[in-house]
Amino acid sequence: MRPSLLLLLCSCSSSPAAPIDASSDDVGQSDSTADVTSNDVIVDGGDSRNDILGTFDMGACPLVTMDLGSPSPPLEQDGLTFVSAEKWERAALSTGGQTLWDIPNAGGSSIESEIMSFEILHYCEGATLLKTETQIQYAPPDDSGANTITDLEVEIQGKKVGVSVTRGYVPSPMPFGVTEAKALLEKKLIGVNRSSMRVLAQDKWVKQILHVFVASQSAHDAVAQAWPQIDPMIRADTIVLLTKTTGGGFIYCNPDPPLGSECP
Repeated sequence: MRPSLLLLLCSCSSSPAAPIDASSDDVGQSDSTADVTSNDVIVDGGDSRNDILGTFDMGACPLVTMDLGSPSPPLEQDGLTFVSAEKWERAALSTGGQTLWDIPNAGGSSIESEIMSFEILHYCEGATLLKTETQIQYAPPDDSGANTITDLEVEIQGKKVGVSVTRGYVPSPMPFGVTEAKALLEKKLIGVNRSSMRVLAQDKWVKQILHVFVASQSAHDAVAQAWPQIDPMIRADTIVLLTKTTGGGFIYCNPDPPLGSECP
């Protein structure tokens, strides 16, 4: 691994030809599996934060810690570059990342993105993993809105924080402009707000982070332009973290291309 900072997030689609949308990431899933999984708290092993897979090439740590107490968190931005000498493997991850690697999620194709979101927050914010998506407890499903769930719960500076992950990506030549970015953000933010309403007291977080991964500058710009156009009631107090990857095709498509490569 490299001593420089990095960010990784992945959410691989089940088919390289299909566009990735909110429904393929776990914030849009039902919590129907939550009652059959363990509720044990998972604690990161306190491993070193001096290394991470990939290299930061935009942004600086901390990324979101200062926003946890803000009633109107901004859009935060960073970038991560991967090279061919690196490998996507369990041994390259922190203790919390390895836990996410080992434990099945609630379904969908977002395991890589969930792991890499945690790795970034662990490296930049000193986050520790508290619970995976199937361990967070919610009120029973009802008919007042979507029964969405959050991907993971972490602790940052002694505060519980929910983290939901998505990818702003569609295969070429399909468009991903401001219109598509706005639709994705609105759907995911509505899901974030709904899961915050339903989470039980023992898992109640102070705030949620919506972590958005994009694979190109044009997608990055589309998300950044779309975000201020969204109704403030939908944005609520969710922190949006926008990560642009280079050479991170494994985050967006299956089968995973080697690190340093984009989707075919």
